[in-house]
Amino acid sequence: MAEAAEEIRLTEREYEQLRQSTETYREELLVRLCGEVGLRAAEIPRLKPADVQSLGGEGRTQYFVTVHESDGGTREAYLPPRVAHDFWQYVRSNNIETDQSVIDVSTRRVQMLVGEVGERAAEWAGRPTLASVTPSVLRRFFAQQLLVSKGVDPRIITTIGGWEGVDGLLPPLEEPPRDEITAAFERLEDGQHGAGKSARLRALVKTLDEVGEALSAAGSRGEIEDAVCQTIVADETYDAAWVTERERHRERIDVRTHAGEDPDRFDDAGDTTLIRQALQSNRVLVAPDRPQPGAAERGLLAAVPLVHGETTYGALVVRADSQGAFDDPERTALADLGRRIGLTITATERRQLLLGDTVVRLTLQYTDRGAVLVDLAQTLDCDIELTGVVAADAHSLLCFVTVDGTAPETVLNWVSETDSVGDARLIRSFEDGALLEMVIESDSPALALTERGGTVTELSVENGTATIVTEFAPNVGVRPLVDELNRQYPTVELRSKQEVTPTDQTPAGFRESIDEKLTEKQQSVLRAAYHAGYFEWPRGSTAEELAESMDISSPTLHNHLRRAQQKLLGVAFDDE
Repeated sequence: MAEAAEEIRLTEREYEQLRQSTETYREELLVRLCGEVGLRAAEIPRLKPADVQSLGGEGRTQYFVTVHESDGGTREAYLPPRVAHDFWQYVRSNNIETDQSVIDVSTRRVQMLVGEVGERAAEWAGRPTLASVTPSVLRRFFAQQLLVSKGVDPRIITTIGGWEGVDGLLPPLEEPPRDEITAAFERLEDGQHGAGKSARLRALVKTLDEVGEALSAAGSRGEIEDAVCQTIVADETYDAAWVTERERHRERIDVRTHAGEDPDRFDDAGDTTLIRQALQSNRVLVAPDRPQPGAAERGLLAAVPLVHGETTYGALVVRADSQGAFDDPERTALADLGRRIGLTITATERRQLLLGDTVVRLTLQYTDRGAVLVDLAQTLDCDIELTGVVAADAHSLLCFVTVDGTAPETVLNWVSETDSVGDARLIRSFEDGALLEMVIESDSPALALTERGGTVTELSVENGTATIVTEFAPNVGVRPLVDELNRQYPTVELRSKQEVTPTDQTPAGFRESIDEKLTEKQQSVLRAAYHAGYFEWPRGSTAEELAESMDISSPTLHNHLRRAQQKLLGVAFDDE
């Protein structure tokens, strides 16, 4: 199988389909580090923020990364500015320290994540070969793009990629048919048209870089959306931009902010079909701008979903007069922008929750069997209570649950048959129940709420009905949030909404003071260790078991634990 994978030769379009098939920011960064920087699977877990250096010159900043190779040596690779921007945004969003691994997983896990992206791309794009994509295939694509498509000096390719030569990287040469020869010379004669497209793409890259800077300075969701629209229109890449949101179970499209021409374009009388289709498919879609059916065209519209994980915040809509707009590279860049905006909104709302004086506490109930814990409770006729939850990564939750009313072996057998739980293990048995650890990867309102910036504080399932309590930043849009949940879980009902002010004397106030001291990873590891019984005697879990559950190495887990414990002891014993 590995030999067959080595023969795969990706096209630019297939590579973009892989990127569009990523579901988390980590997955996309993995794909780009292999396909645009040329890193090996074993080199990615060694990558730290301290390995990236920036050099300024002639108004531009260039980025280089020190790559730690398997044999103990190092090489220097080039980090494209767009990849560098996403790299640093990922580092900031996850509070990764300079000496910590950016993607703290095993080499095998890197290979598995790339494989999962390939399988999704194969199904979505209808290209079965993509299911066999590996990090090595992406590295080969990286080299061939530079060698064949861009004509980069082979010495540079071998230096930054760690190859001894380029012969094995070149695709086999075949005699081209006459129509390909003709097309090649026609492209040379039609250089002016190609120059126009290149100029537009350069302008778009400049605009998106400026949008990225605006995103980093925004402090709320509203500021993020305003900054995006204003920046896009100010650079004249597009003549209008809107951020829209689906309301009331998809029955209405509302405009949250706008810049440029036609502020009323998507009012009640305006056609919103393109936005609805883009939100339904989670893809960038393009169509002629006709305010009403049968009306004259006013350029082209592109609808860009704003997505992070399973959460869709709405759609960015941009309009261009140019008939050469919105080709494949431009749509790919816009899809990337939509994911970056979604990630920024999520990170901002979590930061507001952490630093705000008040929080909004929501209590919801549901009975949908499409929710994995409800299905478990109803199938096995048992009750469930969440005792702790940790965000294992951008798309899964490490949950510690007590189960009452059935044997733990029965629960583990049930879990092994569902795709919603990645892994589960028994921590300890009680006289009337058991404590289990589960990695929930899908089909959970708790996961959806966490991805939207919430903190799950309580979750229980009694008599088949789930009750979940979540805390959000004060500016959360409660109605859109519930509407979003109702799309997948129709029985979700909002039972209460409260504004709560944490104090230093309350557990919430104490947690807030701790949050200021610990990084997100230190909190996650410490919380997981506590709920897994790591600090009890005898221990409910070993460090190795805990590290495996969190998909990190044992030394990394010990490092996070020791740093977190030191900071906690400092809070307890330091006079200051």
